[in-house]
Order: sequence, then C-alpha cells, then structure tokens
Amino acid sequence: MNTLAYLDTGANLITISPKLAESLPRTGTVTIGSAFEQRVFEAVEAIEIGFLGYNRRVGARVKPISDSALPFNSDVTLDASTIFAQTLIFDFRLLGILLPKQVSGELWLELPTKFVEDTGICLIQLASQNATVSALFDTGAGLSVINSAHIEELGLDLQPAFELEIGDAVGAKTTQTVSLCSGLRIADAALPPFDCFSADLQAIEKVLGCRIDMVFGANAMLKSGFRWLFDKLAGKAFVAG
Repeated sequence: MNTLAYLDTGANLITISPKLAESLPRTGTVTIGSAFEQRVFEAVEAIEIGFLGYNRRVGARVKPISDSALPFNSDVTLDASTIFAQTLIFDFRLLGILLPKQVSGELWLELPTKFVEDTGICLIQLASQNATVSALFDTGAGLSVINSAHIEELGLDLQPAFELEIGDAVGAKTTQTVSLCSGLRIADAALPPFDCFSADLQAIEKVLGCRIDMVFGANAMLKSGFRWLFDKLAGKAFVAG
C-alpha cells in the first residue's frame, strides 16, 4: 500500500501507526529516549518499506494514537538509515526531495560530515565565531536545539523571545524558552537567524557515541533556503546556497 511518510533523519527506528500495525504480530517492546525522557513502545516484526525505489525489511515501533502532532495523517515515519540509503537532495528552495540526476549546474560545497554507524544519523559541521559546531541534521525536529552542555563554548548569539510547549520524538512535552539564534555559518555562507531552545543532549551523545553541539532542525533548514545533498555510501554531504 502507498502512504504518506514523515521523513525523520534524526530517528534510528521506523515508526508506524496503530492502523498499519493492526494485523502485525508484536515482538515485544523497545525503549526510545529523547532529550526529555525515555518511553517504552510496542515493537512489531519486520515489515517491508519502500522509499524512492529502495526496499528493505525492518522492525518498527508502534506510535500511540495520542502522540501524533503532525498537521497531516502519516502512517509511517522513516528513519535515517532508510532515508539515506541512496543519494538524495533535500531541496529547501523548491521544498521537495530530489535525486542528483534531476539537478544540474549547481555549485556544491562539501561539508565535513559523519554518518553514525548502525543508525545512519548524519552529523554536519557548522561554525560559530568561537568554534566548530557538530550539528545533527534532523528533518524530524520542528525546532532546532542547542546542547546546554556545550552552550558557553559555542559563542552563539541567543536572544530569548517567547515560551512554547514543545513535544519531542517520544511524545513528551515540556515548556521551553525559545530564542533567536544567530552567528552560525556553513561553508562560506552565514545562516539566517532561526528559532531554537536549549536542552541537555548528553544522553543522546552517549547513545550515539559522539559529540553533538546542536540539533539542526527543519525550521533552520527552511530559513536557509539551501539544497543539501547526502551521499551516505561515500560518507559525504554537500550544500548549495
């Protein structure tokens, strides 16, 4: 069956709706953590998922009905391993997904990049006035997040703006102070200011086994208007302004 899929490059496990999981045998439970808390979800046996012509059989977690905060109905949330299985472009000019053969004449700048083993999650390197910034490229994050454990080292200009109740990938909600972040650069280009909040990401660093200074969320990607090309097989990422 065809269905709308939510693309979450910050996820390390596919999520399906209760409707899609209705007839699938349960295999137990899986614990998923976020910056706010850990939650236990039902797990189902391997299902076949196809995305842009790439098919794979994987296990999945079942998302409770009450957790959905999307403005559209989506039965599947794809994870980083599935999304980055083939070379693709996130196009925040035209607001779509492209394959490299669909784009020509673009000036691509290579980014220092790391794909985390086993998860496929991608870390890109940005720069602040004081330091390099290791950023998790997370299309599933509506707001960007600065790691409070490293915030003083980064030297970012953070201007508190308002408070907002924020939900995360496991359905936890908390009220956070949202700030306007400026002072970040990517390659030779300054990133436009974008909204963010700060949270302790040390638990996520421990799971992934690497430093994470920030979660670079979809709001910052939209503000950039850039094209982002990811080639996991070669371990490379590129950006075009």
